[in-house]
Amino acid sequence: MLVSRFPAALALTLSASGLFAAPINLDQPSSLEQPAATARPNYFAPEKSPAQLWRQNNHPVSLTEDAPVPPPEDKMYAEALEPGLMSSPSYDNNCPTAACFDECCQDCFCPTWFAYAGVLAMNRDRSNEVWLSNDSGNYAARVMGSEAAGMNWSAGYELRLGRHFGCSNWAWEVDYWAVRGTNEHTVTNQGLVGQLDTPLDANFQGLTYNGSNVDDYYNNAQAHRLQRSFDFYNVELNVFQDPTLYTGNYYGGNVTFGALAGFRYFKFREALDFASDPTDQVFDGSPDELHYNIDVDNNLIGAQIGMIMNYNWDRLNLYAKTKFGAYGNAISQHSIMYGGAGTAYIDNALSPNNGRLFDVSRNNKGRVSFLGEIDLGAGYQVSRHFAVNIGYRVVAVSGVALATEQIPQNFEDLDIVSSTPSNGDVILHGGYLGGTFRW
Repeated sequence: MLVSRFPAALALTLSASGLFAAPINLDQPSSLEQPAATARPNYFAPEKSPAQLWRQNNHPVSLTEDAPVPPPEDKMYAEALEPGLMSSPSYDNNCPTAACFDECCQDCFCPTWFAYAGVLAMNRDRSNEVWLSNDSGNYAARVMGSEAAGMNWSAGYELRLGRHFGCSNWAWEVDYWAVRGTNEHTVTNQGLVGQLDTPLDANFQGLTYNGSNVDDYYNNAQAHRLQRSFDFYNVELNVFQDPTLYTGNYYGGNVTFGALAGFRYFKFREALDFASDPTDQVFDGSPDELHYNIDVDNNLIGAQIGMIMNYNWDRLNLYAKTKFGAYGNAISQHSIMYGGAGTAYIDNALSPNNGRLFDVSRNNKGRVSFLGEIDLGAGYQVSRHFAVNIGYRVVAVSGVALATEQIPQNFEDLDIVSSTPSNGDVILHGGYLGGTFRW
């Protein structure tokens, strides 16, 4: 009886032990099929005790391949898997500047193009005055000088177009502005002690117009008239850092700086016409009216550098811009004395220029001139696309030809007339108001 029960007990023991053994991976060769040197158990999990095994969850096994676990040394990838780091940031219309510097620029407003249009009101400094009319009975009473028709406040306009480099605050721009002014002043012989004469009569000797000496037209005249015109044109191509680009991104005071470099073309043209009428006080183009006209043209072209400083407070920014450069100046000048009866000429047998017309031109006289500019202004960001600007600008130019400097002491010496002195200075200053649109 005992012998017959032993095989049954042995079978029951072996079956029970099989319940606690880890299953063998049938897809892999068993350790019996591997060489002895490399044979090792190949299990899905390390061996566990029966108590640990029974505590495991009995969830269905996924047949899909598990994602690879990042290696420990790939720290950046592992940190990216942490909750919250993979979410995309969101920005409002005034997103942080750092976000706008991002080349992606997907979640904030990063303008690329910008355009500006505005008006100018500018004036120039007074130059050295040249006296043109006097009272022959009272030499202390200076009747009219060159500044009697000097430039007054004149209107102009400014246009600007540019583009930022991607999402940075570096940009290029083309800037054009122009200011033009004219003025006129007339004096008559009424109320004078003597006659209406000119201090230039000694200079005019030797010139003849319509059969009479020029002095006969300017001395003892009924009226003298002075007309002057002033034209300023400016074109610039600059590359610069725009510290005002992200106005409205800061809620406290913030000071930023930007560099600037570029090229400028600056044109300054000035004309003067001193006319006399010996018969009446109305200038109507009659042959007895005589005109002395001077026209000078300065064309400056060269490179410039500068700096932009901006102080920002929320939507408001205060800025200062400086520019300076050395320029080649091509100067042209034309002097002529004429009337309805023709052009005055030199009538002096002792002069080497006897018989020549007083019609002198000089083109493209070259010299080096300097130009500096300062802009002080304020801007307010009305919306993310539009801002208004108001400011004051000063432009100083040295080494230019002025009309009043072309009046010679001897009108018979045409070489002196054509020499075109060019050591004058001009300071142009005034305010501006405009708006900038960015898109």
